[in-house]
Amino acid sequence: MAEYALFVPECNVDTALTLSLVAYRYTFVSHRQGIGQVARVLKEQGPASQAGRVVVGMVDRDKKFAQAPELAKFRPLARPRRGQEEFHEILQHPELPNEYLIVLNPACDTWLFRAAAAAGLDLAALGLPAALPAFIDFCKQENVEEHKLMRLLLHEIQRAQPIAYRDLADFVAQVMNLSPAQQRLT
Repeated sequence: MAEYALFVPECNVDTALTLSLVAYRYTFVSHRQGIGQVARVLKEQGPASQAGRVVVGMVDRDKKFAQAPELAKFRPLARPRRGQEEFHEILQHPELPNEYLIVLNPACDTWLFRAAAAAGLDLAALGLPAALPAFIDFCKQENVEEHKLMRLLLHEIQRAQPIAYRDLADFVAQVMNLSPAQQRLT
């Protein structure tokens, strides 16, 4: 019997996105600070992954990505392209088919900013900074995953379903064996 899926996001804002994708009620999200820590957890989870556990890391494609050589093994997951390639890529370990890596491009804060724009959301109307540099600063706050404005933003992105969010949500629902209705926020 396969164990529960484990999600391993790289930073606070990645954790916020992950929690949104798993509908804030999934307890197997293990926040790690830094891409090296995510790579370490993925490596440690290898035996569990071989035994059936699904493990999903989430990292940013930034200058530190190249500093984690363990992640170079991951290859693009064979699946339909949905026009989200500029936002993110979903990779799979070639020897551990239950290990995946979501690579946000270039980083989660910019990913969210662009997803909000694609959803037609007015950040200022939501009480959030409308300029990218200020929005990035907001996203770098400690415990931003618990901030009411971040949760509101993610709820609105989820409700609007821009292609990049929908692509990740569909992938997460697939690895969690959820129907789309089970994944929606309540």
